[in-house]
Amino acid sequence: MAVGVHIDTHLHALRHYSATELLTAGVDLRTVAGRLGHGGGGATTLKVYAAWVAASDRKAAEVLGARMPKRNRRGMEKG
Repeated sequence: MAVGVHIDTHLHALRHYSATELLTAGVDLRTVAGRLGHGGGGATTLKVYAAWVAASDRKAAEVLGARMPKRNRRGMEKG
């Protein structure tokens, strides 16, 4: 399988891309940090390399919404 990479892409940009894609796909932080050669539990990986992804943010909102307690019209928790 060929990867379509523009000739003007910098290798460093590919590190950022791979970190974001791996984390978004659910690969654990320590594994992604290790692949990038980062120590310290992944702090550098999260601060510098991982980008915000809109689709992941929407999924996070859906998960939180589904876990919120349901309220009735009087504001009381259903249970």
